Amino acid sequence: MEIENIKSDERSMEQTILGAAETLFIEQGFDKTSTGQIAKLAGCNQALVHYYYRTKEKLFDLVFEKKMRMALNNFLQVESEGLDFEKRIPLMVGLHFDFLKNNPRIASFLLHELSRNPARIRNMIDKIRQYAQPLLERLNRDLEEAVKQGRIRPITGIDLLLTIVSLNVAPFLIRPVFQTALSLSDKEIEDILENRKREIVETVLSRLRPVAGN
Repeated sequence: MEIENIKSDERSMEQTILGAAETLFIEQGFDKTSTGQIAKLAGCNQALVHYYYRTKEKLFDLVFEKKMRMALNNFLQVESEGLDFEKRIPLMVGLHFDFLKNNPRIASFLLHELSRNPARIRNMIDKIRQYAQPLLERLNRDLEEAVKQGRIRPITGIDLLLTIVSLNVAPFLIRPVFQTALSLSDKEIEDILENRKREIVETVLSRLRPVAGN
């Protein structure tokens, strides 16, 4: 029993350190975060951070991969069986949009780190590709079938995903400036974001709908 308690405490501290690293990386970025800061926020000494994760780079890779997987899983959660695209698009847009809304700093974090160290991030993207590939393959199959049936205009899976992601990400990248410049309250900005989500759904659906007379 005592050994089990020790192992449980170790797992708890390991997760606490990871959580502290996630908070600091997202708030400050990789360069401005130190293992000393991570240890302080986690309530442990710096040696424990190195004991569990060896380096700051290892911690960062774990945090970055976790966030990328979470973003992709929002698309993967949308089941295709029995749903046409008019019903799937609101789900795909909504799940991804709400993920960004609940993680307001994640968009700027991912973009900043992707541009900061392309070589290291490229290795991470290779690992993430295993989660994206099944999504793209499924999307392309469903899109091809919908095009054959005349339900939508031709579009590739990657184009559809890029359209959704770019439209969803933009409001959260400009939110701080937009809210300050227009002196908007949190309630007002929330209402704007909800309306924006509906506009994005309609924009994507308009792109997919067959042109009348064709």
